[in-house]
Amino acid sequence: MADDVRELLLSTTADADPSTPLSAPDLRLLIDHLRHRSDRLHASALSFASSNREPLASALLRAASSAASSASLQSSLQSALSPLSSSPDLSDLRSLSDRLVAARRELRERQEHLAAASSVASLSARLRAARASANPLDAAAAAAELKPLLVNPEGSGSGGDEPVVFGLLRGEWEQLVDELQVGLSKNVEECVEFAPEGGKVVVRAGPSGSSSGTPGVELRVALQALEIIDSLDYGMAKVADLMVKHVFIPAISNISVTVSVEVLEKSGSTYPASVLSIVPSEELQGYKDGSVLYSRIIDVIKFARKFICVENITWTQSFAKLTWSRISDLVITHFLSKAVPDEASKLIEFQDVIRGTTEFENTLRGMMFISPDRKDGKLTQFVDDVEVHFAVRKRNEILVKARYILVQYDYKNPLASDDHGDSVVDLLFQPEKCFISKSALQLMKLVHGALKCRMLVCRPQESQRSFAVLLGMPCSCIRLLCQFS
Repeated sequence: MADDVRELLLSTTADADPSTPLSAPDLRLLIDHLRHRSDRLHASALSFASSNREPLASALLRAASSAASSASLQSSLQSALSPLSSSPDLSDLRSLSDRLVAARRELRERQEHLAAASSVASLSARLRAARASANPLDAAAAAAELKPLLVNPEGSGSGGDEPVVFGLLRGEWEQLVDELQVGLSKNVEECVEFAPEGGKVVVRAGPSGSSSGTPGVELRVALQALEIIDSLDYGMAKVADLMVKHVFIPAISNISVTVSVEVLEKSGSTYPASVLSIVPSEELQGYKDGSVLYSRIIDVIKFARKFICVENITWTQSFAKLTWSRISDLVITHFLSKAVPDEASKLIEFQDVIRGTTEFENTLRGMMFISPDRKDGKLTQFVDDVEVHFAVRKRNEILVKARYILVQYDYKNPLASDDHGDSVVDLLFQPEKCFISKSALQLMKLVHGALKCRMLVCRPQESQRSFAVLLGMPCSCIRLLCQFS
């Protein structure tokens, strides 16, 4: 509005100074303009009201209704607060409020106790059903399902704040798992029988008779139940140990033996059986490159994978974990350590052993018996270090000879020699000559021969390790010489 008046003033006094007072005609003209503008605004307002009569009437009715509701609420609030304003002592109201809060807390605690009791009853019922189940797979599945609820319960920890009832339920669960482990492992042992004299194993698909008086289950079912409760290694431990003792040791330690496998079909109520025998052979079979020995071991492993592990990769890997370390130690003891050459010139012939050993471990990797990342390549690691093993053997032989030479040392007549010319040596930094004892001369010749032997080793990339082993040998000889001097 102020802007409109300012425009009217400027329009009426366009040629005059804005600071000059208005004349009477100008004021009348300004009043006429303002009256005309007011009439126009009034006419616009009436036109808008007449054209929007219903919306305006509805808005006015809602405003009147809101005002009435506010008045009613104010009256109700005053009625509710009137007893408080008339009674200065609010102890009764506070007591009633405390009782309401306590009742709500007690109700919530009872609801929590009821939920916990329901959970405990459900867990207890499932444990009883699992222990009463005649099917070990059902019992094992129930035990595996209850494990996260009892071993690591979500609602409580394993500390002192844990309810006692969870400890009791956990004890029952552990007892159930122990019963399953013991019963299933005995079932597995009854399916795999070993001959007392060794070299023979009979594997049946099911136990021939249960020593506990309860009916046994098939070997496959027992291993599957053990896998469900994470006790596969426990169930196969004794079978794996007896396989090493009665089968692998005779097959590896004896040269003239062969492996024979016989499959017996099911007859009557007995389960089908498979028999592996380590049979003595009249033909003398040398190990040479190890192919005969490795073929024999692979035959035994194939038998175990097919009939004991039932072609299951997980069970085969469990069997391998329990046996491979001892199998590799037996191969090293009875073959590889003996195959290490005693002369440097024979190291080239050892390449056949290296190739045979590498092929053997690759075959086992293809069978998923050992890990493919060469973590279990114990045999290849041994043959790859053949120069070190050769050096260790030569060092031990030389030290034995050196000890013998020094033991024969003649303290009363150290220069005694059949040929004194051999005992005369030149000093390095002096023109004189001196005599050395026969034992010292033999010892130095022994050291010189060992260093010459080192120069004949055929693989230069291994020279640093093997040379380090042989280099310690002369120092050991010198220490021995000082001890006997």
